Amino acid sequence: MSTHHCPTIVYHCIDFRLIRETMRFIDEKYGIGKCDIVSVAGAGKGIADDEKNINNNEIVNSEKIIDDNKNFRCYLLRQARLSYNLHGSRKVVLIHHSDCGVYNNCYNFKSGEEEKQKQIEDMRKAEVVIKKLLPDVSVDKVWAQMLDHQGEKVNFILVD
Repeated sequence: MSTHHCPTIVYHCIDFRLIRETMRFIDEKYGIGKCDIVSVAGAGKGIADDEKNINNNEIVNSEKIIDDNKNFRCYLLRQARLSYNLHGSRKVVLIHHSDCGVYNNCYNFKSGEEEKQKQIEDMRKAEVVIKKLLPDVSVDKVWAQMLDHQGEKVNFILVD
């Protein structure tokens, strides 16, 4: 193991509207400089998805999208394993947020609550996958509720 140590790896969405508030939250809760950070569209969605979970809206060339998703999932899980092995991270944080373009592009939600429930379900699926790979890590699942469309006001809630 490396002499560099950080206890946490954080996956959060790339959405520019939330970067400032997300970094503030990470700093207050986990400490900027004390965690590895992975910024990726949809946060943990790529970990939760497998070929059975690909929505019809995502399918253009089904073989290609499935292969691409497997590669993407492997990439995301590799980040957790590297953080675990190289930096001693034993906590994974998944931060998902309301009004997510990735989710809204893949699903036809009837309400914000429906979107929230789907994302929480995916964070739980991602937790199962992560814990199969790294059984001794803990996983924090965080819902970031945007209180305005610009992401200047965000309520971060730890979910079960």
